[in-house]
Amino acid sequence: MYIYIANMGEDVIERVNLETNYRDFAKIKSYNNKHLPLNVYSKYLCGPHRLILDKQRQKLYSLNAYDNSISIINLEDFTSEISLYVGNYPNNGIMHGDYILVVNGDSDSISIFDIEEKKVIGQVKVGSFPQDIIYNEKYDLIFVSNMNSDEILLIDPYSYRIVDFIGTGARPIGMTFSEDWDCLYVINSYFETGINGKISVINLQSLKVTGEIGVGKVPTMVRKKENFLYVLNSCSNTLCKIDLFTKQKKEVYCGYAPGYLCILDKYAYVSSAEENKVNIIDIDEMRVVKFIETRKEPQGLVIDL
Repeated sequence: MYIYIANMGEDVIERVNLETNYRDFAKIKSYNNKHLPLNVYSKYLCGPHRLILDKQRQKLYSLNAYDNSISIINLEDFTSEISLYVGNYPNNGIMHGDYILVVNGDSDSISIFDIEEKKVIGQVKVGSFPQDIIYNEKYDLIFVSNMNSDEILLIDPYSYRIVDFIGTGARPIGMTFSEDWDCLYVINSYFETGINGKISVINLQSLKVTGEIGVGKVPTMVRKKENFLYVLNSCSNTLCKIDLFTKQKKEVYCGYAPGYLCILDKYAYVSSAEENKVNIIDIDEMRVVKFIETRKEPQGLVIDL
């Protein structure tokens, strides 16, 4: 069982065996050798930010925020094959069939990347500053959160036509579905206001917001497991566990500047960009039980069973 870690500050994807702790890494290279300089003292960086696992093809795709590229990593020898332009500030992406759909924050669009042809074959205009993209199997629809438009778009995954939208709270970012696919949980970050964020609970049969749940400052990600929601609060530096029946909450410190959240079995894995580690949290007891040291600025995580 491996965990893959995107290190944004070093252009390195790490692979760590969670059973033996053996690790190796793949170095990302820019598609045009023109990395973005963060300041006059820094190295030029691609900025690997999010990871997409393709087990069928034995590939790992890295979305690189600084040079607007996608990198293809061969999992058999764990080497970076190629980097290609994908769109302006790729925030997130999903696989759908033979394509990777990437939301581009700085161009308010979705790029359609053909996996076999290894190129962008089209773009779809969406709302302002899209952040997250997820697919609902039951309704056969793609959902995109637009942070500056305060809305969720529903998109047909074949024609890429916008079929509906849902108004939500301020600055929607991360999303997740219930196990029966009938409920959508949306993080409203209230980004620059300094007040605590919320989760909008949306019934997908009516496309209406049916409730709100308060969380910490600048929440960014939400995951659901059984009767609980797990929310990453990036400015509170906490992981919050919410009981959906009692609405009781428990929080645990999960590292300074938490970047990404994965949940597997009884553990949450949270990357801490400022502390250069991934904290492993027992979600039954809500305490950090272990951590993995990483390279600089860990962000996106993927677990391969």
